[in-house]
Amino acid sequence: MNEQRLQELVDAEVAGSSPSCILRVEYPGEHFVWKGSAGTISRDDASPVLPTDSFRIASITKTFTAAVLMQLADEHRLQLDDQMVSLLDPSMGDLVDRVHVFEGRSYGREITVRQLLCHSSGLFDYASAPEFFSVLGANPSKVWTPRELVELAVTAGSPLFAPDQGYGYAYSDTGYVLLGLIIERLDQCALHESYRRRILAPLGLSETYLEGYEAHRGPQLTHAYEGDLDVMAIHGSADWAGGGLVSTAADLATFVAALVRGDVVNRIALAEMFSYDFRALDPARHTVGYVGYGLGLDARQSNGLELRGHRGHWGVLMHIEPTSGLVITGTINQASYRPDVLMHAVTELIVGQPSR
Repeated sequence: MNEQRLQELVDAEVAGSSPSCILRVEYPGEHFVWKGSAGTISRDDASPVLPTDSFRIASITKTFTAAVLMQLADEHRLQLDDQMVSLLDPSMGDLVDRVHVFEGRSYGREITVRQLLCHSSGLFDYASAPEFFSVLGANPSKVWTPRELVELAVTAGSPLFAPDQGYGYAYSDTGYVLLGLIIERLDQCALHESYRRRILAPLGLSETYLEGYEAHRGPQLTHAYEGDLDVMAIHGSADWAGGGLVSTAADLATFVAALVRGDVVNRIALAEMFSYDFRALDPARHTVGYVGYGLGLDARQSNGLELRGHRGHWGVLMHIEPTSGLVITGTINQASYRPDVLMHAVTELIVGQPSR
């Protein structure tokens, strides 16, 4: 493996508007583990970024949330085709009735766990609403309740389609906030406690935590940017079960490898997570090699390899090729950058490498 070329890829990412990049590549078939970094902690802190430093993983949190739901299903606490209203606290009933009104009819009570997991509910994504960004700009440290986030989906936008149409795909953080509420009700504890008991502690992910709900742990936290704006003042509750975790490249590599081995969910559940629909295509949001979205995992084709994983808003990537065990994790810490391009460049190096 060309380690110099990997470092060149990382260096190239910080040549633009991103202050930092972290990348980790594990390739068991070649007995290869590489970690690299470039840049500084932030534009105001010239401390060099290390490959072991932590970062906000944004929507990769969804894979952790999905894994907890699959464990609950394995424990017969829920079924994937259960309607969400049957699993949420009864006090949410009025909001369920209002959250999905399409062409004059309320579909909230028909939405299932599976539809929330694979973004086929049609729910409006509150995180795409101008009103959401207005609040973040005026008061970035605001602590949001999950209910407030769902209420914002009601007031700031409209559902894109009816969930019973059976073919729609609309990426929605709103759905994953609702899944987080289901987890809390079934596990009878805070979401971060479920993550830690079910996934983080068993896998030894000691540097992963739900920001805003747990104390910082592990190495220094690198700053993410939206263009020129440092977004680190935004409270972790703003995306919660859909994007609130902080982690490291090493912890993400450990997690996704354990997930594919069947150490997080059983093989039947993993097959469900892997299943995806070709109709789940959204070229405007998913770019290089995107194939479809399963249950908390997407599928991408890159240089003849089919990878499973997720990406995050701040240029974060977590991908694995299940057959070979190739793992690619890291961050570019810039929302305007495309981590899928970096992933594609890495797989190009892998495919071009002759076996030893």
